[in-house]
Amino acid sequence: MAAKTTRFITQVLSLIALFSASQSYALEGSVQLQKPNQDKSYGYSLVLGDEFFNQKAFNWQVSYNRLENVAITDLDETSQTWDDANLDFTLQTIELGLSYRYYPRSYDKLISSLMIEFQVAAAVNLSEHKLVFRPTLDRDDIYFANQGDINPVMSVMLQKSFTKNSAIQLGLKYYPSYSDFGSISTLYLGYNYRFGRQIGY
Repeated sequence: MAAKTTRFITQVLSLIALFSASQSYALEGSVQLQKPNQDKSYGYSLVLGDEFFNQKAFNWQVSYNRLENVAITDLDETSQTWDDANLDFTLQTIELGLSYRYYPRSYDKLISSLMIEFQVAAAVNLSEHKLVFRPTLDRDDIYFANQGDINPVMSVMLQKSFTKNSAIQLGLKYYPSYSDFGSISTLYLGYNYRFGRQIGY
């Protein structure tokens, strides 16, 4: 399973790189600081993206995401002892996404510098998360997430441009069901920089 997932990711990234090299106007990169909806959790994302067929409104993105100190939200339904144990995990994913961007047209400089993005993505889990019992207990390990698990992601983001190439992002990302971790939502603040030529209106 892990080998197949790694091969799939490599093939997708290779196709995106080839497409980007031949069609790209402006490759863009982002660094995002994440704050999940759990007290002790935090994280970051490294994002690379580009336009589809030189269409400013349609984009693809590939990102590496890491969330620290993530708890399993439904452990209390399994065992109060497990829920009280405060088991925390580090989640790592590669996400492949498609997005639509809306650019308001206005003579007002503030409004014309804004962009709203809606994205759907697939998050591929890079690590294995399980509860291992002592050898003296006759119980199988319990897996909360397997390497290679694919989970859906949705996000909405507001971006404010400061120059032609740089912008600040504020967004919300939502995992409806991250394996057995339950739903996870994160607020994020990011910095975006575009390399290369820009497409005009």
